[in-house]
Amino acid sequence: MLTRCGLSPATLGSVSIDALRNSTVCLVASLTLLSCGINRTQTTSSDDVPIGSALVNPALPGDNPDPSIIRVGKVYYATSTTNEWAPYFTIYKSTDLKNWKLINHVFPNGFKDMKNQWGENNFWASELVYDAKQNRIYAYYTAHNRETKGNPGLQCGIAWVDADKIETDKFTDNGPVIIEDECGAIDAFELQHNGKIYAFWKNDGNGCGKESWIWKQEINESRTKLLGQKTKMFTNSQPWETGLVEGACFFTLGEYVYSLYSVGGCCDANCNYKTGIARTKDLASGVWEKYGNNPIMASNDKWNCPGHGTVVKSADDRLFMLYHAFNKDYDVFVGREGVIEELTIGADGWPVLHNATVPNRAKSDLNFTDDFEQDTKLNLVWQWPSKSERPQMSFENGLNLAASDQNHGLGTFLGQYIKTVNFNIEANVNVNETNAGICLGGAIFKSKWPGELGGIGITASNDGLAVFDNFEGTYTVLKDLKISLSKTVQLRMQIADNGKQIEFFYKNDGEKWVSLYRTPFNAAKYVPWGMGYRAGIVVKGNAPQKGSFKSFRIANY
Repeated sequence: MLTRCGLSPATLGSVSIDALRNSTVCLVASLTLLSCGINRTQTTSSDDVPIGSALVNPALPGDNPDPSIIRVGKVYYATSTTNEWAPYFTIYKSTDLKNWKLINHVFPNGFKDMKNQWGENNFWASELVYDAKQNRIYAYYTAHNRETKGNPGLQCGIAWVDADKIETDKFTDNGPVIIEDECGAIDAFELQHNGKIYAFWKNDGNGCGKESWIWKQEINESRTKLLGQKTKMFTNSQPWETGLVEGACFFTLGEYVYSLYSVGGCCDANCNYKTGIARTKDLASGVWEKYGNNPIMASNDKWNCPGHGTVVKSADDRLFMLYHAFNKDYDVFVGREGVIEELTIGADGWPVLHNATVPNRAKSDLNFTDDFEQDTKLNLVWQWPSKSERPQMSFENGLNLAASDQNHGLGTFLGQYIKTVNFNIEANVNVNETNAGICLGGAIFKSKWPGELGGIGITASNDGLAVFDNFEGTYTVLKDLKISLSKTVQLRMQIADNGKQIEFFYKNDGEKWVSLYRTPFNAAKYVPWGMGYRAGIVVKGNAPQKGSFKSFRIANY
Protein backbone atom coordinates (compact mmCIF):
# COMPACT_ATOMS: atom_id res chain seq x y z
CA MET A 1 0.00 0.00 0.00
CA LEU A 2 1.67 3.21 1.12
CA THR A 3 5.07 4.29 2.24
CA ARG A 4 7.63 6.84 1.40
CA CYS A 5 11.27 6.80 0.67
CA GLY A 6 13.26 5.88 3.72
CA LEU A 7 16.97 5.58 4.22
CA SER A 8 19.23 3.68 6.50
CA PRO A 9 22.40 1.89 6.97
CA ALA A 10 23.73 -0.45 4.41
CA THR A 11 27.40 -0.88 4.82
CA LEU A 12 29.72 1.82 6.09
CA GLY A 13 32.60 -0.60 6.20
CA SER A 14 35.39 0.60 8.44
CA VAL A 15 34.65 4.26 7.81
CA SER A 16 33.24 5.99 10.90
CA ILE A 17 30.26 8.32 10.85
CA ASP A 18 32.40 11.20 12.16
CA ALA A 19 34.93 10.63 9.41
CA LEU A 20 32.22 10.64 6.81
CA ARG A 21 30.77 13.87 8.13
CA ASN A 22 34.15 15.53 7.86
CA SER A 23 34.97 14.14 4.45
CA THR A 24 35.08 16.14 1.27
CA VAL A 25 32.33 13.94 -0.13
CA CYS A 26 30.01 14.90 2.70
CA LEU A 27 30.81 18.59 2.22
CA VAL A 28 30.06 18.43 -1.48
CA ALA A 29 26.81 16.59 -0.76
CA SER A 30 25.75 19.19 1.77
CA LEU A 31 26.26 21.92 -0.79
CA THR A 32 24.48 20.22 -3.65
CA LEU A 33 21.63 18.14 -2.23
CA LEU A 34 18.33 19.76 -3.07
CA SER A 35 16.05 17.49 -0.97
CA CYS A 36 13.50 14.81 -1.68
CA GLY A 37 11.50 16.66 -4.32
CA ILE A 38 11.56 20.40 -5.00
CA ASN A 39 14.62 22.44 -4.02
CA ARG A 40 14.07 23.01 -0.31
CA THR A 41 17.43 24.65 0.38
CA GLN A 42 17.16 28.31 1.35
CA THR A 43 19.83 30.96 1.72
CA THR A 44 20.84 30.88 5.38
CA SER A 45 21.32 33.97 7.52
CA SER A 46 23.46 34.57 10.57
CA ASP A 47 20.51 34.33 12.93
CA ASP A 48 19.40 30.88 11.72
CA VAL A 49 19.46 28.46 14.64
CA PRO A 50 21.65 25.37 13.98
CA ILE A 51 20.13 21.99 14.72
CA GLY A 52 21.61 20.33 17.77
CA SER A 53 23.07 16.86 17.36
CA ALA A 54 20.64 15.07 19.70
CA LEU A 55 17.41 14.39 17.84
CA VAL A 56 14.21 13.37 19.60
CA ASN A 57 12.25 10.36 18.36
CA PRO A 58 9.62 9.66 17.45
CA ALA A 59 9.56 13.13 15.91
CA LEU A 60 5.86 12.71 15.13
CA PRO A 61 4.46 10.39 17.82
CA GLY A 62 1.42 8.26 17.10
CA ASP A 63 -0.13 7.23 13.81
CA ASN A 64 1.77 9.45 11.33
CA PRO A 65 2.70 7.26 8.34
CA ASP A 66 4.18 8.39 5.02
CA PRO A 67 5.61 11.65 6.35
CA SER A 68 6.85 14.46 4.14
CA ILE A 69 9.01 17.41 5.20
CA ILE A 70 10.02 20.76 3.68
CA ARG A 71 11.81 23.89 4.87
CA VAL A 72 10.66 27.41 4.06
CA GLY A 73 13.24 29.86 5.36
CA LYS A 74 13.76 29.03 9.04
CA VAL A 75 10.60 26.97 9.41
CA TYR A 76 10.03 23.28 8.74
CA TYR A 77 6.63 21.86 7.79
CA ALA A 78 5.65 18.20 7.80
CA THR A 79 2.57 16.25 6.81
CA SER A 80 1.38 12.65 7.12
CA THR A 81 -1.24 10.17 6.01
CA THR A 82 -4.54 10.22 7.92
CA ASN A 83 -5.96 7.02 6.40
CA GLU A 84 -9.63 6.61 7.42
CA TRP A 85 -9.78 9.60 9.75
CA ALA A 86 -10.78 13.22 9.25
CA PRO A 87 -9.59 15.97 9.18
CA TYR A 88 -7.46 14.91 6.21
CA PHE A 89 -3.66 15.27 6.15
CA THR A 90 -1.85 16.83 9.09
CA ILE A 91 0.30 19.95 8.86
CA TYR A 92 3.02 20.20 11.52
CA LYS A 93 5.45 23.06 12.16
CA SER A 94 8.92 23.12 13.74
CA THR A 95 11.89 25.47 13.96
CA ASP A 96 14.38 22.91 15.30
CA LEU A 97 13.35 19.47 13.93
CA LYS A 98 12.70 18.36 17.52
CA ASN A 99 9.59 20.16 18.71
CA TRP A 100 6.61 19.85 16.37
CA LYS A 101 3.22 21.52 16.65
CA LEU A 102 0.07 20.53 14.76
CA ILE A 103 -1.01 23.80 13.12
CA ASN A 104 -3.54 22.85 10.44
CA HIS A 105 -4.85 20.18 8.07
CA VAL A 106 -4.99 20.22 4.30
CA PHE A 107 -8.75 19.58 4.53
CA PRO A 108 -9.94 20.62 8.02
CA ASN A 109 -13.58 19.67 7.37
CA GLY A 110 -12.85 16.44 5.54
CA PHE A 111 -14.47 15.76 2.18
CA LYS A 112 -16.44 19.01 2.30
CA ASP A 113 -13.20 20.92 1.64
CA MET A 114 -12.34 18.86 -1.45
CA LYS A 115 -13.20 19.91 -4.98
CA ASN A 116 -16.69 18.55 -5.70
CA GLN A 117 -16.24 16.49 -2.48
CA TRP A 118 -14.54 13.91 -4.68
CA GLY A 119 -12.63 11.89 -2.06
CA GLU A 120 -14.32 9.09 -0.12
CA ASN A 121 -11.58 7.26 1.82
CA ASN A 122 -7.98 5.97 1.55
CA PHE A 123 -6.46 9.34 2.42
CA TRP A 124 -2.84 8.44 1.90
CA ALA A 125 0.62 9.78 1.23
CA SER A 126 0.34 13.56 1.43
CA GLU A 127 3.49 15.19 0.08
CA LEU A 128 4.42 18.85 0.61
CA VAL A 129 6.42 20.89 -1.90
CA TYR A 130 7.36 24.55 -1.84
CA ASP A 131 7.26 26.67 -4.99
CA ALA A 132 9.46 29.67 -4.16
CA LYS A 133 8.54 31.50 -7.37
CA GLN A 134 4.85 31.41 -6.48
CA ASN A 135 5.38 31.44 -2.69
CA ARG A 136 2.92 28.57 -2.53
CA ILE A 137 2.96 25.25 -0.73
CA TYR A 138 1.41 22.39 -2.70
CA ALA A 139 0.16 19.15 -1.19
CA TYR A 140 0.01 16.06 -3.39
CA TYR A 141 -2.19 13.34 -1.89
CA THR A 142 -4.03 10.09 -2.63
CA ALA A 143 -7.74 9.46 -2.14
CA HIS A 144 -10.37 7.09 -3.50
CA ASN A 145 -12.81 8.80 -5.85
CA ARG A 146 -16.38 8.19 -4.65
CA GLU A 147 -17.54 8.05 -8.29
CA THR A 148 -15.19 5.20 -9.30
CA LYS A 149 -15.32 1.63 -8.06
CA GLY A 150 -12.31 -0.55 -7.36
CA ASN A 151 -8.62 0.19 -7.76
CA PRO A 152 -9.02 2.78 -10.55
CA GLY A 153 -10.68 4.96 -7.93
CA LEU A 154 -7.29 5.51 -6.27
CA GLN A 155 -6.27 8.88 -7.69
CA CYS A 156 -3.78 11.61 -6.81
CA GLY A 157 -5.08 15.08 -6.12
CA ILE A 158 -3.21 18.33 -5.57
CA ALA A 159 -4.13 21.24 -3.29
CA TRP A 160 -2.34 24.49 -2.53
CA VAL A 161 -2.13 27.37 -0.07
CA ASP A 162 -0.12 30.60 0.07
CA ALA A 163 2.97 29.81 2.13
CA ASP A 164 2.37 32.81 4.40
CA LYS A 165 -1.13 31.54 5.25
CA ILE A 166 -0.48 27.86 5.87
CA GLU A 167 -1.46 28.19 9.56
CA THR A 168 -4.69 30.10 9.00
CA ASP A 169 -6.18 29.28 5.60
CA LYS A 170 -7.70 26.24 3.95
CA PHE A 171 -5.93 24.66 0.99
CA THR A 172 -7.58 25.15 -2.40
CA ASP A 173 -8.14 21.77 -4.01
CA ASN A 174 -7.40 21.21 -7.71
CA GLY A 175 -9.08 17.81 -7.47
CA PRO A 176 -7.68 14.59 -8.98
CA VAL A 177 -4.85 15.28 -11.43
CA ILE A 178 -3.03 11.94 -11.71
CA ILE A 179 -5.37 9.14 -12.81
CA GLU A 180 -4.56 5.55 -13.84
CA ASP A 181 -7.63 3.99 -15.46
CA GLU A 182 -6.50 0.38 -14.98
CA CYS A 183 -5.07 0.01 -11.49
CA GLY A 184 -5.18 3.41 -9.85
CA ALA A 185 -2.42 5.87 -8.87
CA ILE A 186 -0.93 6.49 -5.41
CA ASP A 187 2.14 8.04 -3.72
CA ALA A 188 2.58 11.13 -5.91
CA PHE A 189 5.79 13.14 -5.61
CA GLU A 190 7.21 16.28 -7.23
CA LEU A 191 10.71 17.22 -8.43
CA GLN A 192 11.71 20.51 -10.02
CA HIS A 193 14.64 19.77 -12.29
CA ASN A 194 16.36 21.70 -15.07
CA GLY A 195 13.57 24.27 -15.32
CA LYS A 196 10.72 21.75 -15.49
CA ILE A 197 8.31 20.36 -12.90
CA TYR A 198 7.86 16.58 -12.83
CA ALA A 199 5.24 14.50 -11.06
CA PHE A 200 6.05 10.92 -10.09
CA TRP A 201 3.66 8.26 -8.88
CA LYS A 202 3.08 4.55 -8.52
CA ASN A 203 0.47 2.68 -10.53
CA ASP A 204 -1.08 0.41 -7.89
CA GLY A 205 -0.54 -2.75 -9.89
CA ASN A 206 -0.23 -5.02 -6.87
CA GLY A 207 -3.83 -4.08 -6.05
CA CYS A 208 -5.15 -5.52 -9.31
CA GLY A 209 -2.84 -8.40 -10.14
CA LYS A 210 -0.39 -6.49 -12.36
CA GLU A 211 3.10 -5.02 -12.11
CA SER A 212 3.61 -1.84 -10.13
CA TRP A 213 5.87 0.82 -11.61
CA ILE A 214 7.11 4.26 -10.70
CA TRP A 215 6.04 6.69 -13.45
CA LYS A 216 7.09 10.23 -14.41
CA GLN A 217 5.34 13.00 -16.32
CA GLU A 218 5.78 16.75 -16.63
CA ILE A 219 3.14 18.89 -14.92
CA ASN A 220 2.12 22.52 -15.46
CA GLU A 221 2.93 25.34 -13.04
CA SER A 222 -0.58 25.48 -11.58
CA ARG A 223 -0.45 21.71 -10.91
CA THR A 224 -3.76 21.20 -12.65
CA LYS A 225 -2.69 19.22 -15.74
CA LEU A 226 -0.07 16.68 -16.76
CA LEU A 227 1.91 17.54 -19.91
CA GLY A 228 3.26 15.31 -22.67
CA GLN A 229 3.55 11.56 -22.21
CA LYS A 230 4.15 9.55 -19.07
CA THR A 231 7.23 7.33 -18.93
CA LYS A 232 8.31 4.40 -16.76
CA MET A 233 11.09 4.87 -14.23
CA PHE A 234 11.62 1.50 -12.51
CA THR A 235 9.87 -1.47 -10.91
CA ASN A 236 10.67 -4.23 -8.40
CA SER A 237 13.14 -6.14 -10.54
CA GLN A 238 15.51 -7.72 -8.01
CA PRO A 239 14.99 -10.76 -5.74
CA TRP A 240 15.00 -8.71 -2.49
CA GLU A 241 12.28 -6.39 -3.84
CA THR A 242 9.29 -8.43 -2.77
CA GLY A 243 5.85 -7.88 -4.21
CA LEU A 244 5.78 -4.24 -5.22
CA VAL A 245 7.55 -0.92 -5.48
CA GLU A 246 6.08 2.29 -4.05
CA GLY A 247 6.64 5.42 -1.98
CA ALA A 248 9.40 6.79 -4.21
CA CYS A 249 10.95 10.19 -3.56
CA PHE A 250 13.52 11.97 -5.70
CA PHE A 251 16.38 14.39 -5.07
CA THR A 252 19.50 15.65 -6.84
CA LEU A 253 23.02 15.12 -5.55
CA GLY A 254 25.97 16.10 -7.71
CA GLU A 255 25.47 14.80 -11.24
CA TYR A 256 22.78 12.28 -10.23
CA VAL A 257 19.07 12.22 -9.60
CA TYR A 258 18.49 9.77 -6.74
CA SER A 259 15.33 7.91 -5.81
CA LEU A 260 14.56 6.25 -2.50
CA TYR A 261 11.80 3.68 -2.75
CA SER A 262 10.10 1.03 -0.64
CA VAL A 263 9.13 -2.56 -1.34
CA GLY A 264 7.10 -5.23 0.44
CA GLY A 265 4.19 -5.08 2.87
CA CYS A 266 4.04 -1.81 4.78
CA CYS A 267 1.28 -1.76 7.21
CA ASP A 268 0.34 -4.61 9.53
CA ALA A 269 1.85 -7.06 11.99
CA ASN A 270 3.18 -9.19 9.12
CA CYS A 271 4.95 -6.30 7.36
CA ASN A 272 8.30 -6.88 5.64
CA TYR A 273 8.94 -3.36 4.39
CA LYS A 274 12.40 -2.45 3.12
CA THR A 275 13.91 0.56 1.41
CA GLY A 276 16.26 0.81 -1.53
CA ILE A 277 17.98 3.56 -3.47
CA ALA A 278 18.62 4.04 -7.18
CA ARG A 279 20.10 6.80 -9.32
CA THR A 280 20.33 8.11 -12.87
CA LYS A 281 22.30 10.82 -14.65
CA ASP A 282 19.48 11.41 -17.13
CA LEU A 283 15.80 11.42 -16.11
CA ALA A 284 14.73 11.16 -19.74
CA SER A 285 16.71 7.96 -20.31
CA GLY A 286 14.68 5.75 -18.01
CA VAL A 287 17.91 3.94 -17.08
CA TRP A 288 18.40 3.58 -13.34
CA GLU A 289 21.31 2.10 -11.41
CA LYS A 290 20.20 0.38 -8.22
CA TYR A 291 22.60 0.38 -5.30
CA GLY A 292 24.58 -2.83 -4.94
CA ASN A 293 24.09 -2.89 -1.17
CA ASN A 294 20.29 -2.57 -1.24
CA PRO A 295 18.24 -2.66 0.88
CA ILE A 296 19.70 0.34 2.66
CA MET A 297 17.03 0.29 5.36
CA ALA A 298 15.17 -2.59 7.00
CA SER A 299 13.87 -3.55 10.43
CA ASN A 300 16.27 -3.39 13.36
CA ASP A 301 16.03 -4.03 17.11
CA LYS A 302 14.13 -0.78 17.79
CA TRP A 303 11.98 -0.11 14.72
CA ASN A 304 10.00 -2.35 12.42
CA CYS A 305 9.36 -1.88 8.68
CA PRO A 306 10.83 1.63 8.22
CA GLY A 307 10.40 3.59 5.00
CA HIS A 308 8.42 6.10 2.91
CA GLY A 309 9.97 9.42 3.90
CA THR A 310 11.62 12.54 2.48
CA VAL A 311 14.86 14.46 2.96
CA VAL A 312 15.31 18.10 3.97
CA LYS A 313 18.37 20.32 4.17
CA SER A 314 18.65 22.28 7.42
CA ALA A 315 19.66 25.92 7.75
CA ASP A 316 23.14 24.79 8.82
CA ASP A 317 23.61 22.60 5.73
CA ARG A 318 22.90 19.22 7.28
CA LEU A 319 20.68 16.58 5.74
CA PHE A 320 17.80 14.91 7.59
CA MET A 321 15.27 12.27 6.64
CA LEU A 322 11.78 11.94 8.09
CA TYR A 323 10.23 8.52 7.51
CA HIS A 324 7.85 6.17 9.30
CA ALA A 325 8.31 2.98 11.33
CA PHE A 326 6.58 0.84 13.94
CA ASN A 327 8.07 1.07 17.44
CA LYS A 328 8.81 -2.56 18.28
CA ASP A 329 7.81 -2.03 21.91
CA TYR A 330 4.29 -1.13 20.77
CA ASP A 331 3.76 -3.76 18.07
CA VAL A 332 1.29 -2.19 15.58
CA PHE A 333 -1.19 -0.82 18.12
CA VAL A 334 0.13 2.77 17.99
CA GLY A 335 0.63 2.82 14.22
CA ARG A 336 3.57 3.98 12.12
CA GLU A 337 5.31 6.93 13.77
CA GLY A 338 7.39 9.68 12.20
CA VAL A 339 11.12 9.09 12.80
CA ILE A 340 13.94 11.51 11.94
CA GLU A 341 17.60 10.75 11.32
CA GLU A 342 20.59 12.61 9.96
CA LEU A 343 21.72 11.56 6.50
CA THR A 344 25.38 11.19 5.58
CA ILE A 345 27.28 10.14 2.46
CA GLY A 346 29.06 6.81 2.40
CA ALA A 347 32.62 6.33 1.20
CA ASP A 348 31.22 5.12 -2.12
CA GLY A 349 29.22 8.33 -2.60
CA TRP A 350 25.79 6.82 -1.95
CA PRO A 351 23.55 8.42 0.73
CA VAL A 352 23.13 6.34 3.88
CA LEU A 353 21.74 6.58 7.42
CA HIS A 354 23.42 5.40 10.61
CA ASN A 355 20.43 3.10 11.37
CA ALA A 356 20.89 3.44 15.12
CA THR A 357 18.08 5.80 16.07
CA VAL A 358 16.44 4.94 19.39
CA PRO A 359 13.04 5.97 20.80
CA ASN A 360 14.10 8.63 23.29
CA ARG A 361 11.08 10.92 23.62
CA ALA A 362 9.95 11.17 27.24
CA LYS A 363 6.54 9.65 27.93
CA SER A 364 5.58 12.84 29.73
CA ASP A 365 5.83 14.64 26.36
CA LEU A 366 3.04 12.40 25.09
CA ASN A 367 0.45 13.29 27.74
CA PHE A 368 -2.53 15.39 26.71
CA THR A 369 -5.08 17.50 28.57
CA ASP A 370 -8.03 19.40 27.09
CA ASP A 371 -9.93 21.81 29.34
CA PHE A 372 -13.17 22.11 27.36
CA GLU A 373 -14.45 24.83 29.68
CA GLN A 374 -11.69 27.10 28.40
CA ASP A 375 -12.04 26.14 24.71
CA THR A 376 -13.82 28.18 22.07
CA LYS A 377 -13.09 25.74 19.25
CA LEU A 378 -12.02 22.12 18.84
CA ASN A 379 -8.34 21.32 19.35
CA LEU A 380 -6.69 20.21 16.09
CA VAL A 381 -5.73 16.79 17.49
CA TRP A 382 -9.32 15.52 17.48
CA GLN A 383 -10.46 13.24 14.64
CA TRP A 384 -13.62 11.54 13.41
CA PRO A 385 -14.30 8.72 10.86
CA SER A 386 -13.34 9.86 7.36
CA LYS A 387 -16.65 9.11 5.64
CA SER A 388 -18.66 11.08 8.20
CA GLU A 389 -19.31 14.80 8.37
CA ARG A 390 -17.70 16.81 11.13
CA PRO A 391 -19.79 16.17 14.27
CA GLN A 392 -22.01 19.00 15.49
CA MET A 393 -20.74 20.61 18.67
CA SER A 394 -20.66 23.81 20.69
CA PHE A 395 -18.62 25.21 23.58
CA GLU A 396 -20.77 26.49 26.42
CA ASN A 397 -19.47 25.61 29.90
CA GLY A 398 -17.65 22.74 28.25
CA LEU A 399 -17.89 20.72 25.03
CA ASN A 400 -21.44 19.83 24.02
CA LEU A 401 -21.28 17.07 21.42
CA ALA A 402 -24.31 15.98 19.40
CA ALA A 403 -25.49 12.42 20.11
CA SER A 404 -26.11 9.77 17.45
CA ASP A 405 -26.51 6.05 16.97
CA GLN A 406 -23.83 5.92 14.25
CA ASN A 407 -20.87 3.57 14.04
CA HIS A 408 -22.79 0.35 14.69
CA GLY A 409 -24.53 1.86 17.69
CA LEU A 410 -21.34 3.23 19.21
CA GLY A 411 -22.51 6.84 18.80
CA THR A 412 -20.72 10.05 17.87
CA PHE A 413 -16.96 9.67 18.35
CA LEU A 414 -14.09 12.13 18.58
CA GLY A 415 -10.67 10.55 19.06
CA GLN A 416 -6.96 11.15 18.82
CA TYR A 417 -3.79 9.08 18.39
CA ILE A 418 -2.65 6.82 21.18
CA LYS A 419 1.11 7.15 21.64
CA THR A 420 1.99 4.24 23.94
CA VAL A 421 0.35 0.95 24.90
CA ASN A 422 0.02 1.67 28.64
CA PHE A 423 -2.06 4.74 29.45
CA ASN A 424 -5.13 6.14 31.19
CA ILE A 425 -8.04 7.85 29.44
CA GLU A 426 -10.04 10.18 31.70
CA ALA A 427 -12.91 12.63 31.28
CA ASN A 428 -15.15 14.78 33.44
CA VAL A 429 -18.70 14.27 32.18
CA ASN A 430 -21.72 16.44 32.97
CA VAL A 431 -24.44 13.87 33.65
CA ASN A 432 -27.76 14.16 31.75
CA GLU A 433 -30.16 11.87 29.87
CA THR A 434 -27.54 11.05 27.21
CA ASN A 435 -24.96 8.27 27.43
CA ALA A 436 -21.68 10.21 27.30
CA GLY A 437 -18.22 8.89 28.12
CA ILE A 438 -14.81 7.71 26.96
CA CYS A 439 -13.80 5.09 24.43
CA LEU A 440 -10.88 3.29 22.82
CA GLY A 441 -11.66 3.22 19.09
CA GLY A 442 -10.40 0.81 16.43
CA ALA A 443 -12.06 -1.10 13.59
CA ILE A 444 -14.96 -3.53 13.52
CA PHE A 445 -13.64 -7.09 13.25
CA LYS A 446 -13.63 -8.23 9.62
CA SER A 447 -14.97 -4.83 8.60
CA LYS A 448 -15.70 -3.99 4.96
CA TRP A 449 -13.20 -1.16 5.11
CA PRO A 450 -10.58 -0.23 7.74
CA GLY A 451 -12.44 2.90 8.81
CA GLU A 452 -15.56 1.06 10.00
CA LEU A 453 -15.35 2.27 13.59
CA GLY A 454 -15.72 0.03 16.60
CA GLY A 455 -14.85 0.63 20.23
CA ILE A 456 -14.87 -0.30 23.87
CA GLY A 457 -15.62 2.21 26.61
CA ILE A 458 -17.72 3.49 29.50
CA THR A 459 -20.56 6.03 29.55
CA ALA A 460 -22.55 7.83 32.24
CA SER A 461 -26.13 9.11 32.20
CA ASN A 462 -29.05 9.79 34.53
CA ASP A 463 -29.63 6.01 34.48
CA GLY A 464 -26.15 5.21 35.80
CA LEU A 465 -23.06 3.67 34.20
CA ALA A 466 -22.53 1.29 31.27
CA VAL A 467 -19.41 -0.47 29.99
CA PHE A 468 -19.86 -1.38 26.31
CA ASP A 469 -18.10 -3.09 23.39
CA ASN A 470 -19.11 -3.14 19.71
CA PHE A 471 -15.84 -4.36 18.11
CA GLU A 472 -17.66 -7.46 16.84
CA GLY A 473 -20.23 -5.30 15.05
CA THR A 474 -23.02 -5.40 17.66
CA TYR A 475 -23.33 -2.94 20.53
CA THR A 476 -23.09 -5.03 23.72
CA VAL A 477 -23.30 -3.84 27.33
CA LEU A 478 -20.62 -5.69 29.30
CA LYS A 479 -21.55 -4.20 32.66
CA ASP A 480 -24.15 -1.71 33.84
CA LEU A 481 -24.73 -0.14 37.21
CA LYS A 482 -27.94 1.64 38.13
CA ILE A 483 -26.65 4.29 40.46
CA SER A 484 -27.34 7.91 41.32
CA LEU A 485 -24.44 9.95 40.03
CA SER A 486 -23.32 13.44 41.00
CA LYS A 487 -23.87 16.32 38.61
CA THR A 488 -20.40 15.74 37.21
CA VAL A 489 -18.75 12.32 37.23
CA GLN A 490 -15.18 11.33 36.39
CA LEU A 491 -14.59 8.29 34.16
CA ARG A 492 -11.35 6.42 33.63
CA MET A 493 -10.11 3.60 31.39
CA GLN A 494 -6.77 2.09 32.36
CA ILE A 495 -5.08 0.31 29.44
CA ALA A 496 -2.32 -1.91 30.83
CA ASP A 497 -0.12 -4.93 30.09
CA ASN A 498 0.86 -3.46 26.71
CA GLY A 499 -2.73 -3.11 25.58
CA LYS A 500 -3.89 -6.51 26.76
CA GLN A 501 -5.91 -5.44 29.81
CA ILE A 502 -8.54 -2.72 30.31
CA GLU A 503 -10.08 -1.66 33.63
CA PHE A 504 -12.96 0.82 33.98
CA PHE A 505 -13.38 3.23 36.91
CA TYR A 506 -15.74 5.99 37.98
CA LYS A 507 -15.59 8.70 40.63
CA ASN A 508 -18.41 10.83 42.02
CA ASP A 509 -17.60 14.30 43.33
CA GLY A 510 -15.73 14.12 46.61
CA GLU A 511 -15.38 10.34 46.53
CA LYS A 512 -12.62 7.87 45.66
CA TRP A 513 -12.13 6.00 42.41
CA VAL A 514 -14.25 2.83 42.17
CA SER A 515 -13.37 -0.07 39.84
CA LEU A 516 -16.46 -1.09 37.88
CA TYR A 517 -15.22 -3.71 35.40
CA ARG A 518 -12.02 -5.34 34.18
CA THR A 519 -11.49 -7.36 30.99
CA PRO A 520 -8.70 -8.84 28.88
CA PHE A 521 -8.37 -7.16 25.50
CA ASN A 522 -7.10 -8.61 22.23
CA ALA A 523 -5.51 -5.46 20.86
CA ALA A 524 -4.13 -7.19 17.76
CA LYS A 525 -7.62 -8.06 16.53
CA TYR A 526 -9.03 -4.60 15.87
CA VAL A 527 -6.19 -2.60 14.31
CA PRO A 528 -6.19 -3.04 10.50
CA TRP A 529 -3.36 -1.81 8.30
CA GLY A 530 -1.41 -0.62 11.29
CA MET A 531 -3.47 2.54 11.65
CA GLY A 532 -3.33 2.52 15.43
CA TYR A 533 -6.08 2.97 17.99
CA ARG A 534 -7.77 6.25 18.92
CA ALA A 535 -8.61 7.35 22.45
CA GLY A 536 -11.54 9.69 22.76
CA ILE A 537 -15.05 10.62 23.78
CA VAL A 538 -18.36 9.15 22.68
CA VAL A 539 -22.02 10.20 22.88
CA LYS A 540 -24.76 7.63 22.25
CA GLY A 541 -28.34 8.79 21.75
CA ASN A 542 -30.62 10.60 19.33
CA ALA A 543 -30.83 14.20 18.13
CA PRO A 544 -31.24 16.73 19.63
CA GLN A 545 -29.56 15.11 22.63
CA LYS A 546 -26.01 16.16 23.48
CA GLY A 547 -23.27 14.84 25.70
CA SER A 548 -21.49 17.42 27.84
CA PHE A 549 -17.79 17.23 28.79
CA LYS A 550 -15.78 19.44 31.12
CA SER A 551 -12.31 18.01 30.39
CA PHE A 552 -10.37 15.14 28.84
CA ARG A 553 -6.96 13.68 29.66
CA ILE A 554 -4.54 11.00 28.43
CA ALA A 555 -1.71 10.05 30.80
CA ASN A 556 0.98 7.63 29.57
CA TYR A 557 3.04 5.48 31.92
